[in-house]
Amino acid sequence: MGRALRVVSPKGAAAALRAGGIALLPTETVVGLVAAEPGLQRVREIKGRDADKPIALLCVSAEEAFALAGAPPPLAWRLAGLYWPGPLTLVLDRPGGGTVGLRVPAGEVVRGVLAAYGGPLFATSANLSGEPAPRALADVVPEVSAAVDVVVEGEPGSGEASAVVDLSGEAARLLRPSAGLTAETLAELAREGGWRVGF
Repeated sequence: MGRALRVVSPKGAAAALRAGGIALLPTETVVGLVAAEPGLQRVREIKGRDADKPIALLCVSAEEAFALAGAPPPLAWRLAGLYWPGPLTLVLDRPGGGTVGLRVPAGEVVRGVLAAYGGPLFATSANLSGEPAPRALADVVPEVSAAVDVVVEGEPGSGEASAVVDLSGEAARLLRPSAGLTAETLAELAREGGWRVGF
């Protein structure tokens, strides 16, 4: 498409998101494609992502996140206390069935957008499906950057995607480890809380 990126403030991004737009935001991990519910289908189209592959929700606090998950187990609160705000996504049972992926990010830019928006937002890495996730805005491929509506500038992240822990059902499962959360760490925390660890 070749159009210039529209750089906005966090408040400007929140306004665009409310109108169904897609924002490109740096986080403390990788650059994210961020949308509210009306923009979710476009995010999948930009990435070339399967419709049945879930997209996590970013929240400003553990309280906001866990309000979306019914009755989160004690291990969820323990992990949140240790790793949030930060690079951890928790998959929890959702009231009425199904699961939801939740994260409370630490990045200044994305927290500013969440605060300005006033609620949870969907986010996924700003890469084409199957390609590496970009650490900095300059690393985002043109096919993705040309398709978004706004961008908020900020410092690059670590380049390492968040750890993902699935606490739905009866066992804790580490779906994606990170330098800060390994299988051994999760097993130890789960044992302390009387949880079974699955693989």
